Order: sequence, then structure tokens, then C-alpha cells
Amino acid sequence: AVMQAQKPVLTEDFETGKIDPAVWETRQKGAPTIGVEAVDGAHGKYALHVHYPDMERGAFAFIVATHLPDSVRTHYFGRAYMKITPNIGMSHNPLIFTGEAGWPLSKFQEIGASRGMWMPSYQENKSLAGQGRGEVTYRSDTAPPFDKWFLLEWEFNDNPATITIWADGQLSQVVQGEQKTDMAEFHWPKGSDTNKGLIGADGFTEFGFGTRVWGNVPTAFDVYYDDIAIDSKRIGPVK
Repeated sequence: AVMQAQKPVLTEDFETGKIDPAVWETRQKGAPTIGVEAVDGAHGKYALHVHYPDMERGAFAFIVATHLPDSVRTHYFGRAYMKITPNIGMSHNPLIFTGEAGWPLSKFQEIGASRGMWMPSYQENKSLAGQGRGEVTYRSDTAPPFDKWFLLEWEFNDNPATITIWADGQLSQVVQGEQKTDMAEFHWPKGSDTNKGLIGADGFTEFGFGTRVWGNVPTAFDVYYDDIAIDSKRIGPVK
């Protein structure tokens, strides 16, 4: 008998044509819009489309999954097909996050962009300024492929606290000081030896996809997601 490969703990192809409220919460602030629509070049007919309008500041639109099993609480792999328009903006643009309940006021790991390059980070947005709030960011020297669909894969881990990113199968290295490394490693508080259990006792309880902008974008931009999957092992492309 052939062993059937187990399905990932979450798969979402958006082919129902709408955001499924049984799986996803929608979180928005300001003018950005998020919704499922027919998109040329997507896998199938529909994809998730986030539109960030020009001159809008400090706003966001995300879908967030909050009911995933314990197998992905401290360490998991994900993948999504994405398309990002080139004028994403030079400031900090979060795209994918995972962490404790309550985002954006939470502790979480994030894959975003900054200066047009990938930027993995650890974010502590829960405490007040001056009471432990802050971030640890790492720049990549690789940019997302713009204006075309590509496969983003990632590994989020809280033991030890690391993020690894692959785009179209290619590992995206990060720059730590003068060194290039295969993954971003986080210590919190900054400068401490603590590099595990940063998220808290409940682990990863939220898994979010969308976009946010810190700062101002002069030009509107768009981010698309399709065929999102999350599992305890690396998933790879859609078969």
C-alpha cells in the first residue's frame, strides 16, 4: 500500500471566492482593502488581494488564522504563492506574521520588506514604549521577485527563535553584522542569551497574511496571496 502524504494543517486556495470566516479573521485599520477576487495568473480563478492606497499612512489589512493545532505552536513551515507590485515602498512593510494572540499588540515573528528587500524580524509590540517594547530586524540583500507570481516558503521557529525564507526554492540569506547567514536568529531582550520561548507560553496562536506600512507610501501598491499552506514540515510547491 502507498502511504498517503498527510495534508498540511492549513490549506487555503480561496476558490470559494470569499474569505472563509470559519478560518480567518479580517483585521483592518485605515483605508487598505483586503478580499478574494478573480485574479489573472493565480492558481485557479481566485486569490487574496490586498490594496494599499497612495498617501495612506500607518494602516494595515490582514487575514488571521487562529484555530490551528498544537503541532505548529513552536515550529512550523509555510508557503504561499505571492505577487507584489514594485512600488511597495521603502519603509518597513510587514507581510506575514505569526505569534501570540492579539496582533498587532503582541509578540510575533514577521517576514516583511524594507528598502525593497526582505526583512525578517522579531517584534515586541505588546509592552509600552520604554517597558520592553522593541524589535530585532535583519536585512536580506535579496528583493522579492516583483510584478510576477512567485513561491514564498518560510520556517518560523521559537526554539531556537529563527526565521528562514526561500523564494522560488532559493534560500534568501540575511545579513547579521558583517556576516551572511542562512537564517535570522533572534535574542530577546536584545543582547541577552535568550533565544527560545520568545513568543510566550501559548506559542504561535495567530498566523497572518496581508500588508502593513510603517511610514508613508507615495504610490499605491498591491500584494496578492494564493495557495497558502502551513504544516509541521516543509511543504513545497502545489503538486
